[in-house]
Amino acid sequence: MATRFRASIGWAVDSLLPRDQFTINPCFSHGFDPLSIGVVEWQALADDLKTGVQGLFPSPARQITVKLYEIKDPVAGTPNRPKATSVYGPGVFTPSAVPGELALCLSYYGGDAGPSKRGRLYLPYTIVNNTTSSLGARPNSADRTKVGTLVGVLANLGGANVDWGIWSPTRKAFTKADHWYVDDEWDTVRSRGLRPTTRTAGTTSG
Repeated sequence: MATRFRASIGWAVDSLLPRDQFTINPCFSHGFDPLSIGVVEWQALADDLKTGVQGLFPSPARQITVKLYEIKDPVAGTPNRPKATSVYGPGVFTPSAVPGELALCLSYYGGDAGPSKRGRLYLPYTIVNNTTSSLGARPNSADRTKVGTLVGVLANLGGANVDWGIWSPTRKAFTKADHWYVDDEWDTVRSRGLRPTTRTAGTTSG
């Protein structure tokens, strides 16, 4: 029987606080392998995912935390704790030089691309390219290509026995991703923005 799991990949940006981590959450399916009796090597998968992501986005230096959670029906009073955790560069963070809300979207789908068979990962622009020098009205091809290289890391995780794709909580079904794209429109994730520290205010007259 296949095991479905979700990864939490977080970058420490403006501090080491959990609230200042920028995260993405890809989903996977681990198929039954007679040679391993269906055993999921959780720590090896977490380590490989951490190494692959760090290799794609090595600069600026930031702590990367990868956690793997099994997707399963909740049990009252029982928290769904991570099956494995892997950390790169513990204690290191670099403040964003661009608005934290700014993101490029990696879109992907499988099968007939129905509503429950499509997924999105919003890559923080500060992770892709932490500079304002190439910012324009639209994401350029170099940045879109860099986001697209993440597909290789996700699709090849764990070898032939692991698939990357979309988990539908409604259907309780997994769909393997077989197509992807990164378009030339900026996306925003409001929760990644900085907290306000000051304000400019006034009163009306007349």
